[in-house]
Amino acid sequence: MVGALKKIVVPELRNRGFKGAFPHFRKQEGQLGYLLSFQFDKWGGGFIIEAGVARVNEEGNVIVDGIVRPFQKMNAFHLNNRFRIMNNKNGDKDWFKFDNENQNLEETEFIRIAKNVLPYLDVAENWFEKIKQKQTVR
Repeated sequence: MVGALKKIVVPELRNRGFKGAFPHFRKQEGQLGYLLSFQFDKWGGGFIIEAGVARVNEEGNVIVDGIVRPFQKMNAFHLNNRFRIMNNKNGDKDWFKFDNENQNLEETEFIRIAKNVLPYLDVAENWFEKIKQKQTVR
């Protein structure tokens, strides 16, 4: 699954201005830093995407709970205010599933799942835009 995400989703993240290495990506626009991190289910077979926004100071740092971190070393899990992007099927939110104990997936199935993630990048961008408009990031 990681290989399929790197092949399909990471190039799109790069096109949208994100930098970083899988599973953590970031981009900065002015004083706002946007973060996306992939989180895999510890039991296997699924993942979600965590999105976060941070205020970046003039030195390029972010302060969260009194801890100063360089923005370029941050990931979404460092933030208290995050947005969890999950697969939305039949109106229910769930992990992006790629494994089933009764099913051995072919590489093409991993590619199909990775392609299904692409529209959710727009969900993240829309959330980022709402935060940007409100300018309420701590």
